Amino acid sequence: MKDPYEVLGVPRGADRDKVKAAYRELAKKYHPDQYAGTPLDDLANEKMQEINEAYDAILSGNANSSYRSSGSDYAVNDYSAVENCINRGAYDE
Repeated sequence: MKDPYEVLGVPRGADRDKVKAAYRELAKKYHPDQYAGTPLDDLANEKMQEINEAYDAILSGNANSSYRSSGSDYAVNDYSAVENCINRGAYDE
């Protein structure tokens, strides 16, 4: 999977509202219903799946592993992971 933050076009550590706003914007743009019956139907479904997975990964706090981005590996900022756990109420993590 691509880096979820890159998929949604938000910076690491973006707050929930920014993540949700980016998700909504991309969902409107790539929603498969807009492309039903066209040659882009399959691509829209794939893109929407990628957007959904990225959104879920960020909000669930599972965007905390390494992802490949632009040909180089990088690790997630630990503070971002802690912030995600706090936002979810997962204090024991």
